[in-house]
Amino acid sequence: MDAWLNLIKKEFRMTRASLLVTLGALIIIGLWLMYLSQKHSVAVILAPVVLSLWVAAFLPAGFMLYSVDQELKHTPNLWLHCPQPAWMLISAKLIVSIMATALLLLIEAAFIYWALFSIDNLTPAGVDKQTAFMFITEVGAYVALGVIAISIYMSSWATLIAVATATARNILGRLKWLAGIAVFIIATWGMAKFQESILFQMLTEWGAFTIPIRTLGQLMPAEAHLFNGVPIYTGQIVFAVVVTIAVYALSAWLLDNKVEV
Repeated sequence: MDAWLNLIKKEFRMTRASLLVTLGALIIIGLWLMYLSQKHSVAVILAPVVLSLWVAAFLPAGFMLYSVDQELKHTPNLWLHCPQPAWMLISAKLIVSIMATALLLLIEAAFIYWALFSIDNLTPAGVDKQTAFMFITEVGAYVALGVIAISIYMSSWATLIAVATATARNILGRLKWLAGIAVFIIATWGMAKFQESILFQMLTEWGAFTIPIRTLGQLMPAEAHLFNGVPIYTGQIVFAVVVTIAVYALSAWLLDNKVEV
């Protein structure tokens, strides 16, 4: 456990400078948007919320793809000859990337709350700010959890792309990037096709449940039933977890057994 924690600290020290610069830039942009929203339109600050959620979702994937690729390209001797197993090396990077995503989501939440209580026309007519606050908190928690889950899933495939590219170096030479493209096609087109199949439905469409948004009825009574009646399948969640673990396990196995200096 101490060795794993030391790896996490090492990854944090290597990325903290760029992370702090990025977060600082996001805070400055957020303050600027807050200033513009008071003079122009609320959409000036609300529109970037969706964009920032996309950034948060893809942040771990981009981090894992770049970081693992750089390790295997520039310091393969240090990484591959590390006495710790590959799963520790990969998970340490994953933890740091998820921490960065969580911090980005917290900064975004802070600006949303700030906008809620500082901009008069942000809430619909007849809705008090306390109700809007409870609604944003409830929905925001679900959205943040979903973003983190999606980011972990995508980062697993990004890690496999980097590892597969390094694995194919001795076989394909300069064309090693074809292995990464193959993994990308499997992760996107292949998984999309599989999700359209009857087999996928048989494996995943069980354990249906709904997540009731309790504050939605106070904010939008007429539309509340549209959102609260959308089913979520336990099977789909289990499938995504199994695929994520399997892809990460494959990446770790390739690092331990197939990637050569």
